[in-house]
Amino acid sequence: MKNIKYLLVCLIMSTSAALGATPYIEGQINFSQVNDVDTNTYSGTAGGLTFTNLKATNEYDSDTGFGFEVGASDFENKHFRIGLSYGESKIKLKSTTLAGSVTDGVTTLTGSAKFSREQVASVGLTFDNDVKSYSLNGYYDFDKTDGLIPFIGLGIGQVDIQNAKDKELSTSLYLGARYFVDEKIYIGGKANYTMINGPQDKLGIQYDDITSYGLTASVGYQF
Repeated sequence: MKNIKYLLVCLIMSTSAALGATPYIEGQINFSQVNDVDTNTYSGTAGGLTFTNLKATNEYDSDTGFGFEVGASDFENKHFRIGLSYGESKIKLKSTTLAGSVTDGVTTLTGSAKFSREQVASVGLTFDNDVKSYSLNGYYDFDKTDGLIPFIGLGIGQVDIQNAKDKELSTSLYLGARYFVDEKIYIGGKANYTMINGPQDKLGIQYDDITSYGLTASVGYQF
């Protein structure tokens, strides 16, 4: 993974130089909150668990993760900027409302009822996931005013959810600003709203589309 990240950075830098654009790189701290996620009704046996007409509505805690973005600005249209971002976060279950039942043969959870993450873990079931996200972003930078550049943006990418069978398509909307403390260094912030295609996990449970919102604080260097 580290080699891939290094190659991506080199690709952005070399491409921007060839096109006469201005490359940049930034480190990010990302705050994210996943909205409640519903599953489809599921019956079957998997992973030592037996599900009978199980349907869940999962509520998740917020999370703080880290990431970076490399990109380039000042193409023929000085307002257009592209960036390739990578981020890591964790989806951690807060509670779930279950209909139907799940059992490991010893302990059984039966709905309709709300259960804590500890109760869910008591049958060997987890809805926690590490998440890696990759996104190609396009931004429109407005005119600079006293070092401040507001922007809007769109992103399309993939999300790699730990217990999902496949990587899923994601789309994002951005609204933010960068403030240049000198000619090269800037600090930034942006809000995002992200939509992820509903995954299927390794137990066979299908999820509805996932939506999340978040805030990013960044420190960057423009070459």
